[in-house]
Amino acid sequence: MLIILSKSQSVNDYNSILKIAEKASEKGEKVVILHIQDACIVATLDEYCKRLAEGRIDAYVLSGDCEARGLLEKVGRDVKIVDYKGWVRLVMKEHDKIISWS
Repeated sequence: MLIILSKSQSVNDYNSILKIAEKASEKGEKVVILHIQDACIVATLDEYCKRLAEGRIDAYVLSGDCEARGLLEKVGRDVKIVDYKGWVRLVMKEHDKIISWS
């Protein structure tokens, strides 16, 4: 399951999103969250990144969106940085279930 987030944590309730992702992961589903646009901000928060790791949830950020916001060097160390080609790979080749949470 690929979850694509695009809004900042002030707009989205990331606690609810993480609960859904954690439950899916507990049931054995591979869960990946891709942070784009303003959602890249949350990928810089230690507590959020720690929770992703504890829930065995892979996290990605879109490099261009992080760079545009001056966040590229602040992204959590376990968060993978992808370009647009990597985003397309995640959507087209690696996941058959996609949730766009905006």
